[in-house]
Amino acid sequence: MVMHIRRNPLLCFLMLLMTCGLAVAQQPAAGQQAETGSLLGVGDVVRITVYGQPDLTTVTRIGTNGIITFPLVGDLPVNGLSTTEAERELAGLLELRGIVRNAQINVFVQERGKAIANVTIIGEISRSGLYPLGDDTNTEGITTLVGLLAAAGGPTENASDQLFIIRGDRRIAVDLFRLLRFGEMESNVALSNRDVVLIPQMDVFYAYGQVVRPGRYRLERNMTVMQGLAVASGITDRGSDSRISASRRVDGKVVTGRVELADQLSPNDVIYVGESRF
Repeated sequence: MVMHIRRNPLLCFLMLLMTCGLAVAQQPAAGQQAETGSLLGVGDVVRITVYGQPDLTTVTRIGTNGIITFPLVGDLPVNGLSTTEAERELAGLLELRGIVRNAQINVFVQERGKAIANVTIIGEISRSGLYPLGDDTNTEGITTLVGLLAAAGGPTENASDQLFIIRGDRRIAVDLFRLLRFGEMESNVALSNRDVVLIPQMDVFYAYGQVVRPGRYRLERNMTVMQGLAVASGITDRGSDSRISASRRVDGKVVTGRVELADQLSPNDVIYVGESRF
């Protein structure tokens, strides 16, 4: 099946708001005793040694982006990894780059970073994950929905035009289309610690039969059958606009019936254009 997905127009607005942002996770309390295999987090100070390679000994703090910099290797995301996993990652990179073969590495947490408030974004977003929430002590963190979307790289081409903020037992719906297309900033929700932002996959419809480009398409809000067929490049010379049917799931059953060009489409509708009888 040929798929034809149009670029998401919401990305245009986000390009103006783009900021750097990588996933970070909530950390253990300051002063917590480090143990072999314990998880690494933002603000942790780690001492890295390579057996037989004293020049590679490094003491570094994990940045707010969850990354450390190691000699000859460069940047390495370690936030959320165990010390054992970080050791394996570094050993693999040293081996891959021909620096040290069969490297024996020890990652030791010398100091734990303070707990950091965070928000999570998942679903149809370029860079899902945990992001630091801004407050009086972290002025570089994210405070609003738009800031989070920008830091996470914007919605994907398959994103819905509505998202949800899950806050405890609450589920807050946000009109992403109006927020980003028209700049309706009343929908730019202030975020709270442990919020989860979910961007579902877009609604779609299908066009088959005597259409120029059969396939799967984004369903825009309030889209009619005529508009849907236009997205599929119209009806072929052999097709008839009086022989259009649609299949739709209703109460768990698929119902098929004739539709008019002015009828409104629903998510997952399958439009079929039949051949002209003449």
